[in-house]
Amino acid sequence: MTPESWTVIGTGIVILVAIATSNRQIRGEMNEIRGEIKEIHGEIGRLRERMAKLEGLLEGLREAITGRRAE
Repeated sequence: MTPESWTVIGTGIVILVAIATSNRQIRGEMNEIRGEIKEIHGEIGRLRERMAKLEGLLEGLREAITGRRAE
């Protein structure tokens, strides 16, 4: 094989290693992002529960003030 062939093969190997390393880093970052999204999803669920409680309290207050049930 000529020196040019070895250069092409070596360059190809270096490119493949760079791509593999990049993919591994991206996968790690994606896993972190998925974890953060799960945390945010949990926070949203907890906020919904709190909002539902507040809505119930406001409904009761509205009934107490007006003396009737809202439809």
